Amino acid sequence: MNALNRVVLVVLLLIAIPVCTVALVFPLPILQAVGGQVAALVDFLNRLQVYVRVPLGILFALALDIIFILFLVLELRRPAAKAIRVRRVAGGDVLVGVGSIADGIKYEVDQLAGILRTRPKVSGKRGGVILELDVDIAAGMEVPQKAEQIVETVRQVVEERMGLKLARPPKVSLRTVSYPSVPRVPARPKEGPPALPKAEPPAVEPGLKPME
Repeated sequence: MNALNRVVLVVLLLIAIPVCTVALVFPLPILQAVGGQVAALVDFLNRLQVYVRVPLGILFALALDIIFILFLVLELRRPAAKAIRVRRVAGGDVLVGVGSIADGIKYEVDQLAGILRTRPKVSGKRGGVILELDVDIAAGMEVPQKAEQIVETVRQVVEERMGLKLARPPKVSLRTVSYPSVPRVPARPKEGPPALPKAEPPAVEPGLKPME
């Protein structure tokens, strides 16, 4: 919203500077032109029928009211905190980025057994850190036990390692995911060394006795 405010303010100033300059330097022609336009508008509205003028007025009024209400909501809504103050630092003002908190939680939770994927959402408020996790776990895991392990890991990371405070217990959404089935390939028999050809006995000429 700050960027939008700057853009609107710059546009209004760029319009106001030449208009005010011309109106102050040449007030009579400007007032006469404005008076002529107002008289023409009044004459146009007088020619319109009541059943046409009133609905058009209501329509334009509703459109302007909706635009003004949207601007008020955007202006009054508190932007999401990009950094959270560390509570246990003396003699200094230390802030921890929301992205760093999310990365630390994701890294530690992913190290737990059976965790397939972690998607943390971190936001801050006056009471501390608000945390939501979407976690995919392997099928067959005990959900209550794994949820307690995840919550305890998150508490250690946020409060003990980073020195922050949880505004409320973290909200953990678990989803069990089955391992992909891999078709079994039949094992091939091990191939031994190639068989050596059998040696044939030497040929014996007729009339000679074989050597012993």
